[in-house]
Amino acid sequence: MSDVREYKCPSCGAPMQFDIEAQCMVCSFCAGRYDLDYIRSHFNEVTDEKLSDFDWVERTKYVWEPDVLEQLAEYTCSSCGGNIITKNIISSARCPFCGHDVVISSNFDGDLRPDRVIPFSRSAEEFAEKYREKIASAEYAPKEFSDPSVTDRIVGCYVPIWLYSFNCGTDVGTRGKVDFRIKDYPILGTDIKRDIFYSVAPFMYEDSEPFTESCLTGYFASRYSIGAEHAMEKADEEALGVCSARAASIVGGDYIPGQMKTKSSVSHKELTYFLVPVWFLNVAYKGVDYTFAMNGQTGEFASPKVPLNYKSKLHFSMLFAFLEVLTLILSFMWLKMDSISVLGAIGITLFFVLFFATTPVFIVSMILHHFLSKKKVGGLKQGSEPNVASIAGFITQVR
Repeated sequence: MSDVREYKCPSCGAPMQFDIEAQCMVCSFCAGRYDLDYIRSHFNEVTDEKLSDFDWVERTKYVWEPDVLEQLAEYTCSSCGGNIITKNIISSARCPFCGHDVVISSNFDGDLRPDRVIPFSRSAEEFAEKYREKIASAEYAPKEFSDPSVTDRIVGCYVPIWLYSFNCGTDVGTRGKVDFRIKDYPILGTDIKRDIFYSVAPFMYEDSEPFTESCLTGYFASRYSIGAEHAMEKADEEALGVCSARAASIVGGDYIPGQMKTKSSVSHKELTYFLVPVWFLNVAYKGVDYTFAMNGQTGEFASPKVPLNYKSKLHFSMLFAFLEVLTLILSFMWLKMDSISVLGAIGITLFFVLFFATTPVFIVSMILHHFLSKKKVGGLKQGSEPNVASIAGFITQVR
């Protein structure tokens, strides 16, 4: 198999890309449309080249070391013969000479080939619209976030994940045994930030397609860099702790590590290699990257907390100064009503405001600032909490 594959239209030979709205490959020249089943057959993608008895759980020793991951690889464009240089785990690229999108097929050869893929069904335009709506509700967000050109940096990525299912049996001494089933727990196969990925999960895995490289054209994609062995080890460790605690509670007791004797074991492991679609947008501000994301299948949107710009602090300072001056004036006028001399009234007023009234005025200013600009203060709050970050949400007791 060639290292690089380019999908050219069977009718006119022009390059094709996966069209989100049409959910098929579309020619950029003649507008010809070809569904994924036809593409698999026409480009000989019917088989995944793995043996019939292949099992990811059994094949857990093939892991790329970090120093290998950082190496660069050079490929030859199948259209113009130009050199494409990229990291050796990157699985899709664009030729810098002819601009054609290609898939690096060698990253999907044999055992490296994913089992399933979820094609993009939500567009970059939808992501941009949701982003603009969020920014519009945060007037105090820095201008780097509201710049109209920022959405030009939206990138569609196919994220490699392991979908892991297994049983966990826990023996609670003489009190009995409890069996649990962990079903379809997604484990990242790459080193992107965990909270970002889980903030836009879950995905509808039942709507996935048998893997085809064609739908990767025009998007960023990479093979897994966290091997199956490492992925399962971490999930097993987390599951053993959670299941031990749940089993103790079910049989009537409180689980205290080191005091209650429990024995848990993992069995019936099932592992599937997926590529799932996520839109990303990174905005750099004062040396920090703020990452927005959207699930490319369901449209679930997640945003970080965006910092405030100088206007928010300025508006609060003006409000605090106004209330402080108003307190001074009212205190002075109240003291003058008791026929106190002007100098005496000024001295008492300054003493009262500086040592007794400033703190209450500051608190009142914060409250008023919050309610007068409720949508503006605080930047953007997190769109959603990571809703599947813990394995605890995937555990069910086996009856």
